[in-house]
Amino acid sequence: MNDEELDIPKGSILKQLNEEDLTVHSVEALNDRVAVLKAEILRTESEIQNKKNAYADADSFFK
Repeated sequence: MNDEELDIPKGSILKQLNEEDLTVHSVEALNDRVAVLKAEILRTESEIQNKKNAYADADSFFK
């Protein structure tokens, strides 16, 4: 996937992560990176669910 497919803004941390050369990292460092990214995925998915719940609550209020 390239940046256009992901719609990553120039200068963002996501763009930096996407472009980082992983070959320079040790296996341990890469495993640490995976753990941090998985935690961030869980945090992001939780926020998505919070926003969906808020939308559903607001939607039910106006029906």
